[in-house]
Amino acid sequence: MSGILKWPLIVAAVVVVLRVFAERAGAPNAVSNMLSVVALHTLIGPIYFAMRIGKAHEPRPYLTLIKLIALYAVATRAMVLPTYWLARIFEWPESRFNGLWGPGVSPLMGFIALPFATAAFWIVASLVAGGAIGAATLAILRSRSH
Repeated sequence: MSGILKWPLIVAAVVVVLRVFAERAGAPNAVSNMLSVVALHTLIGPIYFAMRIGKAHEPRPYLTLIKLIALYAVATRAMVLPTYWLARIFEWPESRFNGLWGPGVSPLMGFIALPFATAAFWIVASLVAGGAIGAATLAILRSRSH
């Protein structure tokens, strides 16, 4: 399973940058929403990991899957954090940055509390939803190979 995270992390980095460029360029919400890191670490990543694990016949596939989802979710959310900080500094108006800046929003709230709470929420959501999706995918693959 060596290197399994390499390409998913590269894709995530590209998506993070493309989304910021799309939003800053004034692209319609539909375009920027298609560039979703959440979809990567909650749906696409877990399915990809499950398929790779299923083909590799790992000895503890479900534990490996959960570990990979956790690592991927943490790493991708870490990539998103700087966009929240930039949104705070430059007062970006997109709705996903609501609460980061404005009257009465402290630096603690805008730089630390809200970005890290959002990251924590999505990491847990990815472990729960992505874990279920990945486990179902893995179970299907394993049942077909036996």
